[in-house]
Amino acid sequence: MGTTMWYLQRATSVFILSYIMYIFFGYLIYPYSENGSLWFNDIRTIQMKIFTILFVISLFIHSVQGLKAVEDDYLSERTLGFVSTDLANFSKVFRFIYRFFIALVIFVLTYVLIFNYLMS
Repeated sequence: MGTTMWYLQRATSVFILSYIMYIFFGYLIYPYSENGSLWFNDIRTIQMKIFTILFVISLFIHSVQGLKAVEDDYLSERTLGFVSTDLANFSKVFRFIYRFFIALVIFVLTYVLIFNYLMS
């Protein structure tokens, strides 16, 4: 499972890079600074919405894998035990707070994406 997640994280990073490069080179090629409606029309096409959805899904997969690695590396009993034995006793509480905060951020971003971008 770990190797699969590693490959998945690398694949999503390539897709994220392609999306960012597409946006960057599109900004350099098209005269968006002269005509704002051109940019508005480009980001409202169905192809761009699909590309953006795939980007957000890739970003989600990539970030969850990275955040899971951070949680495993820094919020374990063993790691916190090096700092203090009292902190090691509260490692599960810290992990719960960390996961709750991450879930809250994901729900807010999903709301913004679905209701403010896709439904308009």
